[in-house]
Amino acid sequence: MEQAQLIGYGVIALSTILGFVVTVLKFVQPINELRIVIQKLNDNIDALSKDSEFQNNRLNRHSEQIEELKSRVSTLETSMKFYHDKS
Repeated sequence: MEQAQLIGYGVIALSTILGFVVTVLKFVQPINELRIVIQKLNDNIDALSKDSEFQNNRLNRHSEQIEELKSRVSTLETSMKFYHDKS
């Protein structure tokens, strides 16, 4: 009877350990998937940040060009006004 009890305890212990391992794996797997998704999200945020910086640089260059053109138009308008007033 002692050998049967020992085998029974061994089977119960193994099934308990197996159940614990399965439970731990079920908790760890979603955490790993979440970690992967967070990394992808960080990569996308970095890409968006670089794209935003590029667009800001373009916008700044266009603003400078617009200001330069405004200055040129103003100069031309002043010259035309002076020319028409003189005539």
